[in-house]
Amino acid sequence: MTTVHFDVSMSLDGFITGHGEGVGNPLGDDAGRLHDWMFGAKTGADADVLDELYARTGAILMGRRMFDVGEESWGDPPPFHMPVFVLTHKAREPLPRRGGTTYVFVTDGIEAGLDQAKAAAGEKDVGIWGGAKIMRQYLKAGLLDEMQIHLVPVLIGDGVRLFEDLGPGRIELERTRSIQTLGATHLRFRVAKRSK
Repeated sequence: MTTVHFDVSMSLDGFITGHGEGVGNPLGDDAGRLHDWMFGAKTGADADVLDELYARTGAILMGRRMFDVGEESWGDPPPFHMPVFVLTHKAREPLPRRGGTTYVFVTDGIEAGLDQAKAAAGEKDVGIWGGAKIMRQYLKAGLLDEMQIHLVPVLIGDGVRLFEDLGPGRIELERTRSIQTLGATHLRFRVAKRSK
């Protein structure tokens, strides 16, 4: 059965990008510290977490803002190597790239995007890889099965927060894994239930 998950690096004060994120600066002014565990001096355990993420994921969902901000810096081929479904209000033809990535633009909502991503993923899982708004939408709608947060031991102070505006309902999580390295604590949670 397909698992719908998100995966994101986050500072101790809850930010997933630094201040000033935008086109040309997709992760904000403090991005390096949030992603050193991935791109810097990562340990074998960090590499294993990243390899597992790519191995289990067969299709990706992302928001239009993340696409607009990241497309140029990702280049061609982008780092995904699988279909990417971009949730947007503006229709556009699919955009094939080298290395197995095709950006497909979905205009009829998060459920339609998820249906298309599941079909493309086959036996693998669907990853929601950003941004924060899209991750929250799937969580609030009860369509998220699992979250993996790479908690990085830094304080950023400003930027984009992951958990804002979730509303008054309670979201119950069950921690299913914790791997600690010098660069991050990799936490995996099952979304147990959301009450209205």
